[in-house]
Amino acid sequence: MVCYHRLFNTLLITEIISPKTNMQNQIPEHFQERIKAAKDNKLKELDLSNSSFSTDDEKLTQIPTEVLELKELEILNLSYNQLTTIPESISQLTNLTQLYLNDNYLITLLESISQLANLTHLYLNDNYLTTIPESITKLTNLIELCLIENQLKTIPESISKLTNLTQLDLSHNQLTTIPESISKLTNLTELYLSGNQLTTIPESICKFTNLTRLGLRFTKLTTIPEFTTKFTNLTRLGLRFTKLTTIP
Repeated sequence: MVCYHRLFNTLLITEIISPKTNMQNQIPEHFQERIKAAKDNKLKELDLSNSSFSTDDEKLTQIPTEVLELKELEILNLSYNQLTTIPESISQLTNLTQLYLNDNYLITLLESISQLANLTHLYLNDNYLTTIPESITKLTNLIELCLIENQLKTIPESISKLTNLTQLDLSHNQLTTIPESISKLTNLTELYLSGNQLTTIPESICKFTNLTRLGLRFTKLTTIPEFTTKFTNLTRLGLRFTKLTTIP
């Protein structure tokens, strides 16, 4: 169930990301101050996010080059802006462990993001990704990957490379199937698949013996497979608004 504001924004995306926004890509003054403070004090965290109510001239349409020179950064928050792409030069931020790109206008990610080898948390909620780029599957140190409310239709088999993942959130996309290769993510403790077009879930996920939370709300499931009873560590199972008729 995609939020109404996202549906509305989808219709207007070409207008929203036009060059006229944000005063021809000028950096808002309050962001300039934060960037300068991060540079002067060699800070490890930089927050350049906005609120959902911020005006266009308060939002970034591209990542300032000054940010990409802050080699000490470990946490970078760029949520609630109007970014349409991530530059190749982001690969310079080799110390990044957490990257927040929620609520932007990203359609794809460049290969350069795969060079952020220390990344453990990647948040891409509320964007326009139609596939999970191969570049993400090379981030083998990822612990948490969130892709809520994109336009994903498939999950690549290569997602199996993210063996350190403990949380994977693919809620509110357009997925109809889950690949068998996902069974290799045996460290998962939280898996969220709510709001997709799933009618079945693969038996291979019975290998998730560490799973504590499984979200399947707003799907087209009509039955709960018997193998789900093997999830003996489950503390929360979300099944609201499905088409279930029986429970094993």
